[in-house]
Amino acid sequence: MTDRAVEGVAPARGRRIPWWLFAAVLGVAAAIALGSLAVWGTGSEGLVHITRYTARFAFLIFVVVFAAGALAQLFPSATTRWLKRNRRYLGLSFALAHFIHLGALTSFFIAIGEAPDLVTIIGGGGAYVLIALMALTSNDWSVKTLGPKVWRRLHLTGIAYVWLIFMNSYIGRLASETPPEPKVIFAITAGLGILALGLRIAAWIARRRARSQALVR
Repeated sequence: MTDRAVEGVAPARGRRIPWWLFAAVLGVAAAIALGSLAVWGTGSEGLVHITRYTARFAFLIFVVVFAAGALAQLFPSATTRWLKRNRRYLGLSFALAHFIHLGALTSFFIAIGEAPDLVTIIGGGGAYVLIALMALTSNDWSVKTLGPKVWRRLHLTGIAYVWLIFMNSYIGRLASETPPEPKVIFAITAGLGILALGLRIAAWIARRRARSQALVR
């Protein structure tokens, strides 16, 4: 589940796995849950805040994964190279964070005795199916078994679809007359998503220009 899908290249074997990423996700999720329950109580109000903050936490990780390759290309540094080199594990940490959000969301709907609308189930459910597929195939064996082209298409489709779901959610709330929270929150999150897309487009244009110049030479 990485921008490496765009390149169709699997990470090098034998690389040390940054387990601390997954521990950090669990730690932040636990802090969100405990803090929300402490401030807003253990009822639906506490649960709805857990769902909101876990979603935004997962989104922040997603933005990094989405833009990692472009950042390394446009702004090369030790930090951006690390992000690019560890996109697989950042993607898996996003999957973990977003499935924690799904658990919180499910608990909220159970608590209020309602179900999400059909559009949400289909649209959001499709995103979770793709996230699960990308997570399950984020390994060298899957790249070899599926073939680089199929693997690349799966991950490119998945990451694009998840981006669209996030943007639909945040831009939709930004356009709403009665958003559940101040609009500035949704302006920031939507802006981050659009910025990440802009970086990817800029990196793609830079690669195209470099290839064109190489052909001319």
